[in-house]
Amino acid sequence: MTATEIAGTPITTYPRQLSVMQRFKKTLQANLMWYLFVAPAVILILVFMVVPIFEALSLAMYRWNGVRPREFVGFENFIDLFDDRFFMGALQHTVLFSITATLGTVGLGLLLAVAISRNVPGAALYRILFYLPVMVPITVVGALWVRILEPNFGLLNTFLRGVGLDGLARAWLGDISIALIVLMAVTIWQYSGFPMIVLLAAIENISEEIHDAASLDGVSEWQRLAYITLPLIRPVLISISVLQIIFSLKVFDLVWVMTRGGPGQSTDVLGTFLFDEAFFKRQYGYASAVAVAMFIIIFTITYIYQRVVRVENAKL
Repeated sequence: MTATEIAGTPITTYPRQLSVMQRFKKTLQANLMWYLFVAPAVILILVFMVVPIFEALSLAMYRWNGVRPREFVGFENFIDLFDDRFFMGALQHTVLFSITATLGTVGLGLLLAVAISRNVPGAALYRILFYLPVMVPITVVGALWVRILEPNFGLLNTFLRGVGLDGLARAWLGDISIALIVLMAVTIWQYSGFPMIVLLAAIENISEEIHDAASLDGVSEWQRLAYITLPLIRPVLISISVLQIIFSLKVFDLVWVMTRGGPGQSTDVLGTFLFDEAFFKRQYGYASAVAVAMFIIIFTITYIYQRVVRVENAKL
């Protein structure tokens, strides 16, 4: 019998001469207490993640409206996705939303983090002000901006008319050409504070000796950002970008509160499309196929992220 340490905790293992079942029983008996500690988390993951995933995979193979018996259709629901122009439109909106929101939140967050790290006046206040929207519930943010963007008595149009810019006043959420852009702008406004805090922590972790040496060499602020700050925070920048992409791909509540996918499905995303198919059209099998497609997309991005992180860590 030997003892192996994992994260400072001794785990009992046994020689290979014992059979697999004997080693399993003895290891289970010796480490039963540690398994009991992790059992609640494992059970929660199984009940609320693993089981629903397999249930969605199973349901995606059927045509079912929640009342009549399920009709097995195999991969027909998945094939229909590619012929459904509304699904393809929602997919395009989701990808566009994710890319724009990620570039906007991470880009603005980086600029704010760099500015605050240079000890601008009121830096401590800016940290709080820019992070505050992140802590506000999304539904509250959506309802607030619906009131601000209301075409007749909304704050924005009232202000524009008050300063003589009547031509710029419009139905911001009722215009097919700009409704999605407005949603992306609201998302960037709300979530830029999260990358700001994460990137600010990474920037402040850079040794002051490096900055002092750069100052002695007479580098400009742009050179400091391009050749010192960005290369040193690159792993964190990649991580926060991928996380923002994943968050954006799952967008639902903000779109539902502000536009419900309208006008004319110009802001329909995968989340709202799935919700509409499941709870309004009662096409649960088809909606499950949409959910599986979303899972595959997010899983693929997460896998690529894990590979990139491994490569970055290997370079360190």
